[in-house]
Amino acid sequence: MLLTGIMLASGLAMVAVETVGYTRGGYNSAFWKLPLDDKLDHVAEHRWEWWWISLWELVGLALVTGGVFGFATLLAEAGEAVVANVALGIYVVALIAWVVGALFQAAAVSEASKHRAEMDETPAWIHPFWSAAWVGEASWIIGANAAYAVFGIALLQTDLLASWAGWAAVVGGAVIAVAVGVTRNGFPQLALLVPAIVGVTLVLSA
Repeated sequence: MLLTGIMLASGLAMVAVETVGYTRGGYNSAFWKLPLDDKLDHVAEHRWEWWWISLWELVGLALVTGGVFGFATLLAEAGEAVVANVALGIYVVALIAWVVGALFQAAAVSEASKHRAEMDETPAWIHPFWSAAWVGEASWIIGANAAYAVFGIALLQTDLLASWAGWAAVVGGAVIAVAVGVTRNGFPQLALLVPAIVGVTLVLSA
């Protein structure tokens, strides 16, 4: 239980590490509002920070995913195997979408920024990659939070944690998923909030 809790909460810890790249590279809200051409110009000047953010994000995903699998196991042992596995399946699909999108965003954008810096033009091939990364990110935020809501339903049927933790997962996951789906606006860290809450609760209950 303790290890699972630590891994679930580790995603936000990795965000703190990523912040070094966000801050030094100027990857703030103003950057994400720029046209793609201007984004590439910025990445060309801060490519090291771009890779720093991308690599640590993948580390965070790996740790949180280990925690999610551990959490599904705990729920299964508590008698909610079917619902936990349904939630796990939803999570895995969302995760795959974002891992592919994150790799596209990291490698393709970096290469396109280099091309633009050298040739003074944006390569046409970057546009589908950028769109795919956006779809992957949206799928991750919505899908992962939907999975957390289902995990919360399973949690409420057990005595694993206090009922408020289950309700936090249900309500938090559902609200974030619906809000991002409606506004079509969000950031991948929104898929780390519910696991952090559940993770801290597991650590305190261990």
